[in-house]
Amino acid sequence: MEFREYPPTPIVGVGGVLLREEKVLLVRRKREPGAGLWSIPGGHVRLGETLKEACVREMLEETGLEVEPVRPIYAFDYIERDGERNVKYHYVVVDFLCRQVGGSLKPGGDAKEVRWVPLDQALKLRLTSSTRELLRELKRPFSVVVRNRDVERVLFGVPKGHKHARTLFILRDGSKIVFQEATMENVARALVSVEMHPIRRAIALRRVELPRDVRKPDYDSNQLLEEELDEDEIVAEITRELGLDIAGEGDEEE
Repeated sequence: MEFREYPPTPIVGVGGVLLREEKVLLVRRKREPGAGLWSIPGGHVRLGETLKEACVREMLEETGLEVEPVRPIYAFDYIERDGERNVKYHYVVVDFLCRQVGGSLKPGGDAKEVRWVPLDQALKLRLTSSTRELLRELKRPFSVVVRNRDVERVLFGVPKGHKHARTLFILRDGSKIVFQEATMENVARALVSVEMHPIRRAIALRRVELPRDVRKPDYDSNQLLEEELDEDEIVAEITRELGLDIAGEGDEEE
């Protein structure tokens, strides 16, 4: 890829965001701008390419992975000026959430190194400013309401090379929600406890770190245990968190 200094117009770029459980795929850049820094893989759009076509090509060149862009999730300007305030670099970049469909991981193109990095650890790396902001966006709290009409498929099983099962919800827009086996066990017990009890209406679980000698072998130290809370308090919190306490809002059953 040829980097253009002092361009007459902004250059359009794309990035590919690949997530695997709690990890994100990052590359360490060979060249300016941002040489030596970690970033989302990507590059500039060639004449005649669509944004998605450019994303597919750049991801293959830099990471060795074949991807399918799902949707744009982040856009930004990168403008760098020299000592005389002249514009040295100006990129307008669109980052796409992607899913891997093939290939094998290997650095290439402008990537000196490519690595899957846990999100918490990624923020401790020397990142480009735009990548740091994107990762912060990914870690910000959000709400997801999933109904039958939103789900395309649900898969349950033990991934190859792993010991514990995953429950994978594949949504109609291509998004994925993954629950670990222990999490589903905790939620299932809570659901049965409420559904089978003659009068119980609500239950709350809270994350607790358990020492190794009191938890199941090979299970994470973080477990979801029942809280001792009044049911009315739990119901009020659910209603408030979902924004359903607004007058006139009704509940639609699936």
